[in-house]
Amino acid sequence: MKQFNMIVKEETLDNGLHVILVKKPGYYRSLFMLAVNAGGFDIEQQYNDLHLHHRSGCAHFLEHQMFRLDGQDVTNQFAQMQASTNAFTTNNKTAYYFQTTADIEAPLNLLCDFVEELDIDTKSVNKEKGIILSEYDMYQQQPEQRLFKETWKSLYVNHPLRYDVLGTPEDISNMRVEDLSTFYHYNYDPSKLTLVGITGQDIDKIMDIIKENQTRHPSLLNGEVKRIIHSEPDSCARSEFSCAMDISTPFVCVGYKEKTETDIHLAIKKDQCIQMALDAAMTSLNPTYQTWLDNEIMTNINGAECDFNVDHSAILYYAQTHHPDAYIKMIDAMSKEFSKGMDPSIFKALKARAIAQMIRGFDSFENLAVELLEAHISGYDYWKQYEMITNLEVEQINAYLQTLDLEHPTITTIQPKNM
Repeated sequence: MKQFNMIVKEETLDNGLHVILVKKPGYYRSLFMLAVNAGGFDIEQQYNDLHLHHRSGCAHFLEHQMFRLDGQDVTNQFAQMQASTNAFTTNNKTAYYFQTTADIEAPLNLLCDFVEELDIDTKSVNKEKGIILSEYDMYQQQPEQRLFKETWKSLYVNHPLRYDVLGTPEDISNMRVEDLSTFYHYNYDPSKLTLVGITGQDIDKIMDIIKENQTRHPSLLNGEVKRIIHSEPDSCARSEFSCAMDISTPFVCVGYKEKTETDIHLAIKKDQCIQMALDAAMTSLNPTYQTWLDNEIMTNINGAECDFNVDHSAILYYAQTHHPDAYIKMIDAMSKEFSKGMDPSIFKALKARAIAQMIRGFDSFENLAVELLEAHISGYDYWKQYEMITNLEVEQINAYLQTLDLEHPTITTIQPKNM
């Protein structure tokens, strides 16, 4: 990526740890992110002849427990090294990271050591249950979070998207040290980890630091741990769902269950193309958009997103609206118009915006690290995404629009309690 003033070094170490280092000359800041190829989706797994069934929420619960090493809270140690640290769990990964403008050797060694050495006990696990249950309840009280959660539960019969990344309240309450230790053993092995570093410092020296550290962390697995995703019927689990919350204006989500792609590269391209079509339809680029707002068919809280992948695919339209029925009819009519294709002038504007966003993303350390992780874990080349976007033509988008399957919708409505 010399055209964007970046030097990339990538290597898989002897213990299986995959390392991606990006040097950005002239920057004093550094960010290092160590990620596990396991998240909310990893409820069922296969390791050789062993079938593993974890409690839902194991990945997220373990994330909360991991900031300990030799009985000490590593957050304070990072602070003493002039580094800040944090973590997050998604459906397919758990990531731990630090950022600093100081020397990186000590915090980098600490990051690797605390992630690759488990330090938990029954007392800390039981204490964490209440914290995570409170977090679960907090999200349950947020209408937009609840809207998406219930829509995914309606769309899928078997897929773990049905479950919150936090897990179910029952599984959180019953979590044991043994559950977390088993999950850790099969998912935190170096062979399942990816380390990404974005820095202005010498990446050859940094690679040497990482290699020296990893001599203390050998791989203990003798086989591949595979995520199990059960097959899905074409139909939705629920055609509709409604509940009441303490809100003043209703929320609605119209979801369409779509066919999955057989290849991750095709899925990434389709996702990009369909999202551009959704942006053309559900933003101010659409001349009718302002009319929808003026007629209160939706408020400024609205949007449309797609997620095309090899194990799940869906399109979601959502809005806060004073007229839920009118919004649902509008989405149904607009979706059927997709077959007419996209206006070439709007496509040109969206393509330019997509290219600009990707270039800006190169300068965001967090964004670049997360995108590189996602690409490696999912099995595609992140750097080729720029080439894919620059080569997009409106005809490709129109061809993908013809492949949409709008025959399996589900409608989620959240009404005010007093209605």
